[in-house]
Amino acid sequence: MQSIIAELTVDDVNASMYWYRELGFEVELRGLEDDDGLQWVSMGREGRSVWLLREDISRHEAGNTGGITFYLQVEDVDKLYHHLAEHGIETENRPQNQWYGLREFLVRDPDGFWWAINQSIPREDCPPHPDLGRRVGLL
Repeated sequence: MQSIIAELTVDDVNASMYWYRELGFEVELRGLEDDDGLQWVSMGREGRSVWLLREDISRHEAGNTGGITFYLQVEDVDKLYHHLAEHGIETENRPQNQWYGLREFLVRDPDGFWWAINQSIPREDCPPHPDLGRRVGLL
């Protein structure tokens, strides 16, 4: 299966590398280092990659998140949530079971990109749909 790679324009490659390491990503490749620091880095987690590019070598502006949310499915969402909290990374909320079959929480990276960190949950653990007042069939 071919993967989709997210290319993100960031303000500070090193700060972003630290944040993504805490999320469980590891450095795959490093770009050139010049007088302004590291130009780019490729980071991967379980076959999924993000490329972090410094603004001056990107075609986009840093901080221009464009209304994008990335979904990252993990084995243990609560464990990752607690790891982030222990390392001072603030999240938008605590992990919660959702009616659509995921337990998830939201977090923003240093440049404002949203990440919905989640894991699948059994149907019996799903709360009722907020409008229907009952559990609904999931895909």
